[in-house]
Amino acid sequence: MGRGEMPGAAPRVAPGTQLRPSVAAARAGGAAPMPRDLALGAAELRGILRVVEDCERASSLASFRELALDGMARHLGYRHSAFFLGSSIETAFQDARPTGRGLALRLAGPYMERYRELEALSNPESLRSVRERGLATLDDLGVPERPEVRMRLERFLRAHGIHAKLLVRLFGPSNVGALISLLDSRPGAFGPRDRAVGAVLGRHLGNLLRFYIRTDPGPSVAGRLSARERDVVRLVAEGRSNRQVAEALCISIDTVKHHLTHALVATGCTNRTQLAIAWQRETSAFAPPSPPRP
Repeated sequence: MGRGEMPGAAPRVAPGTQLRPSVAAARAGGAAPMPRDLALGAAELRGILRVVEDCERASSLASFRELALDGMARHLGYRHSAFFLGSSIETAFQDARPTGRGLALRLAGPYMERYRELEALSNPESLRSVRERGLATLDDLGVPERPEVRMRLERFLRAHGIHAKLLVRLFGPSNVGALISLLDSRPGAFGPRDRAVGAVLGRHLGNLLRFYIRTDPGPSVAGRLSARERDVVRLVAEGRSNRQVAEALCISIDTVKHHLTHALVATGCTNRTQLAIAWQRETSAFAPPSPPRP
């Protein structure tokens, strides 16, 4: 990771050390082998293993999100992070209650109130990189030519002393967009080793995410909504924005917001992400892969 061994790090593990069965099963469930050019040292591999083991103890989806960020801070040194969850990669940043740590937690209020639409890595190029490679950084942007991207950088990130950002995709269920955002005040703080750590974690944590999504007891949805509200929620669960929902149903954006607000209250969901996941599960549209056989 370019940081060296952290104080208090666990003893190095010998090459070839076997993972315990649950972690090995997660690896068998789709975690791609690490490319040779991204080989990590024993200290980083041990840190990744400990993060995964911490997350295996989660009692719920919410607990999984908390433990993922806590583990990345404790075992890998990433102390400023946020976990976004949506019905797609594109809608993940609309998460009304992202989990945060460090600087990301302190800035959660201003981010949600004023700057969420200025998310620097929500541009099409970065989202394409996240979707295809599982990673994106501010360094990938270089000097943005598009004025809206420059505005996102200056008004929120740089204004709050954030000069490096690494976005990691969790490769979970296809109908879920899960992103972990790592922040740092040092320009260029996230190098090749950090990308390698992110790539490995994205696969392993994505496999665990499938389990917690599948077992999370979402509130009942369809039976508590009107026909029009069901139409709105169905489109939101497909990953559409409020504007796209309004266009599809020939209603105003304000009407869409009104229906969503009522749907959240009626179902007990706390945000549109939870509402979308509950809808997908209830209507059988949400079908995560079965866990691997031991």
